[in-house]
Amino acid sequence: MRITNQMIARAAIKSGLPVHQNTLLNYMGYDNTQTANSLLSSLGNTKKANSALQGISRKNNRQLEASAQSLKDIAEKLSAEGEKSLFEKAKKTGDTSEIVASAEKMAESYNKTLKYLKGSDSSLNKFYLQELQSYTGQQSGVLKAVGITKNSDGSLSIQKETLTNADVDSLMAAFGSASGFSEKIGYVSGRVAENAAAWDTSYLSGYSNTGKEYYNAFAKGMYDFWG
Repeated sequence: MRITNQMIARAAIKSGLPVHQNTLLNYMGYDNTQTANSLLSSLGNTKKANSALQGISRKNNRQLEASAQSLKDIAEKLSAEGEKSLFEKAKKTGDTSEIVASAEKMAESYNKTLKYLKGSDSSLNKFYLQELQSYTGQQSGVLKAVGITKNSDGSLSIQKETLTNADVDSLMAAFGSASGFSEKIGYVSGRVAENAAAWDTSYLSGYSNTGKEYYNAFAKGMYDFWG
C-alpha cells in the first residue's frame, strides 16, 4: 500500500502531534528533490549501500542514542502524573529544586541531541530534528518565563536565577503533563534513540543482504513514529 502525505497527516492529527509542511515523506525523499538520490535508491546495490553507510559516523550515532535516551528519560520524569510526580511533591513541600535540576538536565540533553542530529546524514533524523525544534518553538514563551531561552541555532540556554526562582505553577505550565511539551519531547527522543540503535546494529551486520537490513531499520522508524 502506498503511504501518502494525507494519510500521515491524518495519523498525526489523531495522535495529537502537529503537522508540518515538510512531512516525513518529504524527508524520506518522496517529494524533496534534494533527497531524490537518497540511500534508499542504492538499496539494490550492496556496494553502493555499504559505501554510503560507511560515511556515517558510528561515534556520532552512539552519542546520539545516549543523549536521546537521556532526554527521553528526563522528559518522562517531568511529564509524570500522580502523587509521586515532581510537581505534586513540590506543591506539598514548596521545594522546586528537583524540578529545576530535571529542567537543567533536560536542556543539556536536548542540546546534545540536537547537536548529534545535525551531524547525522539520516533523512529520518532530519525529520526528528525539525519536530524537536518545532516543539521548543511552540513552547518558547512559556519556557522563557521560567528562564529557558531558545537560541537562534535551536539550542536552549538557561538563566539559572530565573529558573531557580520560578514558582511551581509556572514550572508546571512549562514542563508538566498538561502542557504536552515534555510528553512530545519524550516521545520523539525515544524514537531517535531507537532509530540510532537500529542503525548501529545494522551497521555491524555489514549490510550483506543488499541493504535489506538498512531498509528495515529505516522503515521501522517511519511507521513507529506515528504509533
